[in-house]
Amino acid sequence: MSATSSIWKVVISLIFVIAFIPACLWLMKRFQFAQMKLGQSDIKIVNVQSLGAKEKLMLVEVEGERLLIGVTAHSISHLRSFPSKASSFASMMKDVDRENATDNKSNGDTL
Repeated sequence: MSATSSIWKVVISLIFVIAFIPACLWLMKRFQFAQMKLGQSDIKIVNVQSLGAKEKLMLVEVEGERLLIGVTAHSISHLRSFPSKASSFASMMKDVDRENATDNKSNGDTL
């Protein structure tokens, strides 16, 4: 009788350990999320546009200024700065296209 009771104790302990691991992982994930909410950062990612497997454009807001940066696996490049205003990423890109078109016309370039 004692052999079967010790086997049951081992089985119950094993079940407890197996159930304890996912519970700990869930708690860790929940606390990390709570910490992210509490620790408000001055840097905000406004929008991200993927260009490839490891390349993307990011619109980031820092201290009231929006920065367009290019991010690759090996570098981060500042592309352009914008004053902070409530406009979308697509409208900002249209503004850039318009500015480039007027620059090209004033320089005599044709596309």
